[in-house]
Amino acid sequence: MPSFNADKQHMQLVGYHDLQGRDSLQVTCKGDWLYVGHHNGREHNRLTGVLEWNGTSIIDISNPSVPTLEAHVPNTESANSRAVQVVRNFYDENDYLIRNHETATVCKFEIFQITDRAHPMKISEITSTPAGLLTRAHKGWWDESTGLYFASIDEPGFRAGGHMAVWDLSNPYNPAYVCSHWLPGQKVTEPDPGTRLVLHHPVIDMPNKRAYYSYPQGGNVVVVDISDLQHPVTILNVRIQPPFVGPHTSMPFYRVQTPDFTRGYGDIRDYIVVCNEAGDAEWQCKQVRTMLFMLDVTAWDNSMFIDTFRVPEVEGNFSERGGRFGPHQFAETQDGDLYSLKDNNNLLYVAYFNAGLRVLDLSDPYNMTEVGYYIPEITAKTKERGKVVIQTNDVDLDYRGLAYISDRAGTGLHILQFSLVS
Repeated sequence: MPSFNADKQHMQLVGYHDLQGRDSLQVTCKGDWLYVGHHNGREHNRLTGVLEWNGTSIIDISNPSVPTLEAHVPNTESANSRAVQVVRNFYDENDYLIRNHETATVCKFEIFQITDRAHPMKISEITSTPAGLLTRAHKGWWDESTGLYFASIDEPGFRAGGHMAVWDLSNPYNPAYVCSHWLPGQKVTEPDPGTRLVLHHPVIDMPNKRAYYSYPQGGNVVVVDISDLQHPVTILNVRIQPPFVGPHTSMPFYRVQTPDFTRGYGDIRDYIVVCNEAGDAEWQCKQVRTMLFMLDVTAWDNSMFIDTFRVPEVEGNFSERGGRFGPHQFAETQDGDLYSLKDNNNLLYVAYFNAGLRVLDLSDPYNMTEVGYYIPEITAKTKERGKVVIQTNDVDLDYRGLAYISDRAGTGLHILQFSLVS
């Protein structure tokens, strides 16, 4: 492992892989394996000796200090396969992977049987709904307990942007469309809302039959009761745009014993943590500062934003570094399941572009507090984003509690451990 002189606090580097210099987006941990979705572009694959279009990397993390690339599943020219999800011992006791595929002309989701990680086999595709061909296939959530796949798409009959569609993938060889969900005004037969509504992706809490939808354009944080998929019930719809950019990711944590409340009088409270995504902004931070928001939903019909968090500019002159400065998203899963703050000492791991990985203590949701960070060094593979700069894009946690961060500018994969002793 290279010797890095990273800027860090309470974080230790456990392992590193250069991911062949591929621009990397979503990272997904499942058991002793890591899956990385890549942005469009191409790099040489050392396993095959071939110049390959970016697709999906499969990495053995059984020894996290020496992560090993087992396979890279290439895509087609200029395709974006940012999203990747995996289910294990599924259907016929095999393991399966789904990824998105977006180009200017072809949008779909591709499903692979991956029990032999070195030789993934494509077995099926999702290319359409009953209304016609997909014109967006962005990012989804495959629930292992039911086989249901929730994904942000566009389909004929809807205004351009993105809304939710659900498929039954309990038999991955034969995907079956279930239904679509949307906000009023997204369907062309409904009154135009006057603003473009764009759903980024869902977070699914299947045990509690709730879905969390985030609209970076339109600005909506939406919670839907999915007890009856054909008749979803919206139980929350709040907006942060204007004055801010809409949310990229929303995630619940409920029944929180909240400090500085009188015991037995409203101290057990429900929350949703939300972040919006820093945009390109000409690589010069020319935008309203993006941040994390804490939403108290103890009273669903009277929810309140009660705290925000943003990395101080003065800490590292981040606006001068180039690239994006602000959050992208936080870890929403651990080992393939919905992330639990209670099981992780109330720590939230946030990918923050040129400010690296930030670790927040949410034990008091009314006072989000940073307790650690890790800003990787640039390498020879880091690409220019206005300047040559780190662009930490995503973070996920494995069953050991280790954090895995990807880099949108090709810097690679860093495996990290949080410790107050560092």
